[in-house]
Parts: sequence; structure tokens; C-alpha cells
Amino acid sequence: MDFLYAHFPISGVETWIFVPPLVAFVISFFTSMGGVSGAFLLLPFQVSVLHFTSPAVSGTNQFFNVIAIPSGVYRYIREKRMIWPLTWVVIIGTLPGVFIGAWVRRISVWR
Repeated sequence: MDFLYAHFPISGVETWIFVPPLVAFVISFFTSMGGVSGAFLLLPFQVSVLHFTSPAVSGTNQFFNVIAIPSGVYRYIREKRMIWPLTWVVIIGTLPGVFIGAWVRRISVWR
């Protein structure tokens, strides 16, 4: 049964090969009903269960968001449930924070 046990050399995580996809499926299943991506639930799983505490946790969660969010947005637009005035206000408020946060993180990494 050793072939079912996986070692991810870059992260140093060792787990059963079916655990990460199963957890991702369960989290996606339940959070998609609420219209969120679920990456906020992957972080505690990665840190507490997989013991993966490097800064790469942010990258894996970002990738999860990049995959999950467009399908949700498409669904809301297709069902005509997107509230565009609120959407634009959130986008206008979010974009400066994204750029400033990326800039601050870049500066803190280089020091």
C-alpha cells in the first residue's frame, strides 16, 4: 500500500495520495453553494493537517481561487443575479488593496 502514500518533495508534505483531492472536492462542494471559492478553508487544512507552513500556502490558495472564481462569476452573470452597481463598488475598493498588498509583500520579501 506504499504506492498510495505520496511524498511531495518541494513542500515536504507526506500524505495519502487521495486526501488532498478529496478535501478539495468536499470544500468546493460545500462552498460553491454559497458562491465562494473555499480557499479560506484550504489554508487551515494545509497548515493543521498537512503541516505545510511555508509561504507557498498563499500561492496554492491563490491558484485555487483563480480556478474556482471565474466559474462562479460566469454562473451569476448567466443567471442574471449579478448586482452590477455593488460589483463595481467592490472592484473599485479591492483593486487598490490588491496592488498595495502585493507591493508591501514584495518589499517585505526582499528585506
